[in-house]
Order: sequence, then structure tokens, then C-alpha cells
Amino acid sequence: MKLLVLAVVLAVTLGTSNGRRISKCELARTLFNNGIPRSQIPDWICLVERESQFETTAINKKNTNGSWDYGLFQVNNKFWCADQRNGANDCKIQCSALVDGDITDDIKCIKLIYKRHNFNAWTGWKNYCKGKKLPSVAECF
Repeated sequence: MKLLVLAVVLAVTLGTSNGRRISKCELARTLFNNGIPRSQIPDWICLVERESQFETTAINKKNTNGSWDYGLFQVNNKFWCADQRNGANDCKIQCSALVDGDITDDIKCIKLIYKRHNFNAWTGWKNYCKGKKLPSVAECF
């Protein structure tokens, strides 16, 4: 029995090892290096802080419409990524790809979301960042 418990703990630990917590400045520089304008970066930092707390493996299963949000930017499966619950998959990406340590594919998707809806696609941004004092990223560049 102890061996079974150890195996389960090990499997869970290894299964999440590809994700990571990203720092504010690493995120700011990565966003900038992937084509996000510097003027938008404080909004993205605020959004990530509120939506995922900088954790690339974050998954929110509590949306009132039954949809789930995935990854650092909490991309919704109803419209933007594909999972077992199906969705529109406008970003042409598996939701599971949004919960690993590589955020370059996440950034490609959020650019599409932003192009269509600005930051208004994210409830966390509307509730906690819109019109509010945004985090400084001056120390990051």
C-alpha cells in the first residue's frame, strides 16, 4: 500500500513538472520579445497576476457556463483551445499545450484573442485591472 501511495505521489509530481511559476520580469521580457507592445505589458502582467498567479499549470474549472480556462493567461476552452469537452478552438491548439512551461504558443493564442476582443475577453482583467493602477515593469527592461 505504501508503495502504491508513493507511486501516485511520484506520478502526480512528474506529471506537473513541465509547468512552472514564471517571474514578472521574465514574463514581461518574453511578452516583449514575442511582439507584445511594451505599453500593453503592465496590463498583461496584471491579468496574469489575477488569473493564474504566474503559474503556467493553472486550470480554472469553475466557470458558470461549464467551460474551463487553461494556463498562464487562462485561455478558455469554449472558444480558443481544444480539450475533451470540445470547443471552437480558434487558436488551433490543444488546451493541454497551454499548461506547460513553454508560453510561446500561449502568446500566439492571446494575440488572436486580443486582436478580436482586446482585454475584454478576460473577466479578471475587467474586474481587477481595467482603469486601475497597473504593475510597473520598469525594472524588467
